[in-house]
Amino acid sequence: MKIVIIGAGEVGFTLAKRLSYEEHDLVLIDENIEKCTKVQEALDLSVIHGSGASQSVLIEAGLQSAEMLIAASGVDEVNILACMVASKMGVKRKIARVRNPEYYSKSSILSASDLGVDLFIHPEDEVTEEIVRLLMRSIASEIVEFENGKILMVGVKVDASCPILNMQLKNVGTEKQRRSFRVVAILKGNKTIIPDGNDYINKNDHVFVVTKAESLPEVLSLTGKIDQKLNKIAIMGGGMIGLGVASKLEQSGVDVTLIESDREKSIQIAGQLKKTMVVNADGTEIDVLAKEGILNMDAVVAVTSDDETNIITCLLAKHLGIQKTIALVNRVAYLPLMPVIGIDSTVNVRLSTVNAILHFVRMGEILSVATFHGIEAEAIEFEVKKDGGLTGKLLRQLKLPEGSLVAAIVRGNEGFIPFGDSIIKTGDKVIAFALPNAVRSLEKRFA
Repeated sequence: MKIVIIGAGEVGFTLAKRLSYEEHDLVLIDENIEKCTKVQEALDLSVIHGSGASQSVLIEAGLQSAEMLIAASGVDEVNILACMVASKMGVKRKIARVRNPEYYSKSSILSASDLGVDLFIHPEDEVTEEIVRLLMRSIASEIVEFENGKILMVGVKVDASCPILNMQLKNVGTEKQRRSFRVVAILKGNKTIIPDGNDYINKNDHVFVVTKAESLPEVLSLTGKIDQKLNKIAIMGGGMIGLGVASKLEQSGVDVTLIESDREKSIQIAGQLKKTMVVNADGTEIDVLAKEGILNMDAVVAVTSDDETNIITCLLAKHLGIQKTIALVNRVAYLPLMPVIGIDSTVNVRLSTVNAILHFVRMGEILSVATFHGIEAEAIEFEVKKDGGLTGKLLRQLKLPEGSLVAAIVRGNEGFIPFGDSIIKTGDKVIAFALPNAVRSLEKRFA
């Protein structure tokens, strides 16, 4: 498939990197010559230096023969204008990354079709939803829901107190317990592995597990962890994400305190929120935090516009004994370091955007796609609509691509964790986990 991507920032670069594994015909446009050079040196694809809003540049990129446009620059208007041009050229699918809610809200005068957009991606909304999910599952470093929460993919950091430390996966728990979960990936240092029963869990590993929602407490108990409800939550930063998280938490009956350093912004936020205590203060000052009752909080969410401030705030919170910390970190290079220095969870606007876009890009009968912070792997949910050589055979006989595995199967209204003797049937929804170089082959098997 020919895909034109506008924007060579972290979103565009990450998308191009992911899609390049799958042999798509990619063209990337950016008006920053340094970013263009970086992409050309790192990836094997066509790069054009110019504005994504320029008709001549879009024609030079061959947009008229493309099947998809992904407009992911940092400027809403550039992305929308590019989609309008693409619509006139007959491009089938157009995605626009847009931050201003005026463009995609229900009250907008111009609809998505008027603007030539098939899918609006609003990054802050994606991150807000991710933070709320993490707060609902306190022990998880990452969490992705499938089938309306029936199947969960949970990331857990293994520390020195873990009772299954230095144990092979095939020996973890009883045989009955092992049938309730599947370890789908382990991050060891900077290396991601798709494990089998012979692999070990070691100190400081970041383990990703798939399980049914009702089995999660028992699975967590194997690692010596308990999922506790977070009743008091502090949010540092009153931007779009902080405001969105506070608004959603108000609906769940949680005690929320929002700390914003800008006085005028604090007053404005206080008028928008109904139940949240809004405090005008610097979130990095320990004395101020103590005065505002931070020591009694169950969780701290740092979502200011500055990565370093968010990291420092969460480290201070951990030092003060706060149970759960979540930091907004937009520099992708920082993400692998966060678990090492002690921050429980990180969210990244760009990766959340990539997740949403990949779902729309994928070929075949794909229902959802998820990528993860700091690991090179994807979770993909397929629907098996016909016999493509997958149905009626034992799972161990399927010879799936190296670096991939089937993590869960949903049949009707019931989900289960499959093993070698499980069989895929027509109509099943299959959740698979794969390293980037196995994604394309896996999609071909299920498409």
